[in-house]
Amino acid sequence: MKNLRAASVFILLSFLAAPAPGQAKIRVLTSIFPLQEFAAAVAGDRADVSLLLPPGAGVHTWQPRPSDIVRLASSDLFISVGSGLEPWLDDLLRAVPPGRVRSLEISAGLALLPAPGGAEGEAGAGHRRRPRDPHVWLDFEIDRTIIDRIVQALSALDLSSAGYFRANAERYEDRLGRMDARFREGLKDCAGRQIIIAGHAAFGYLARRYGLVQTALYGISPDSQPTPGQVMKIIDECRRAGIRTVFYENSISPDLAATLAAEIQGRVLVLSAGHNLTRDEIRRGVTFLGLMEENLKSLRDGLGCR
Repeated sequence: MKNLRAASVFILLSFLAAPAPGQAKIRVLTSIFPLQEFAAAVAGDRADVSLLLPPGAGVHTWQPRPSDIVRLASSDLFISVGSGLEPWLDDLLRAVPPGRVRSLEISAGLALLPAPGGAEGEAGAGHRRRPRDPHVWLDFEIDRTIIDRIVQALSALDLSSAGYFRANAERYEDRLGRMDARFREGLKDCAGRQIIIAGHAAFGYLARRYGLVQTALYGISPDSQPTPGQVMKIIDECRRAGIRTVFYENSISPDLAATLAAEIQGRVLVLSAGHNLTRDEIRRGVTFLGLMEENLKSLRDGLGCR
């Protein structure tokens, strides 16, 4: 993060080219794609909403550049998840002059799930805490809370548009409600309820909401690598339960999933946590709700739902 701290002069110089106060639109920057979609839906034509991550970048492993600090410093509102999802978040925010950007961390105050398989970390003063699962946007009811917080943050920047933001939010929340109903109906009668994830445990909130069980090779960090013992444990569990489908997240290599599937004489299906889009997905106009629709199809197929 030395480059971030060294960019202070660059940031100050960039203010010379920044729009003057009173610009026509609020400038919003988000850390992941679902938050960009939520904010854009709420803001409508009253804000320009952009994504900090470049196309295809992984939120866990990406590293900001000085130009990204400039983008953040030129924004009015920055929306992030927090709770460890963006390991670079604290350093990035410290690189921007205090008070320059309003920051909304949407996981703050939420009842987060424990991180499955996560090692305990220091919490200070001799206490220890278990990491929490930050993938909260995969629960559509939590998304309603997130959107309400975005309404409040935007309204604080443009009070005259508060009613407009609320009306937009209600329309998008109605779409979330319909998607939630589709998941609930589509997953209520399935031959199996266990999701085998050949990767990190990103789908805990989705599993909890619809009465499914997530079994992942490792915890919430995609940088982890499963031990041979963990791999064999999953294989044995699949064989005992007669599971023939392995899921993997679309942002990682399918090789491990293919290896597991070969061991259980099964197949591989893809799920998306929706952190980011590729350039091709952006060109095709892929949406968060569209990704979730594809997830529902994969889950119904893999779990043998009627």
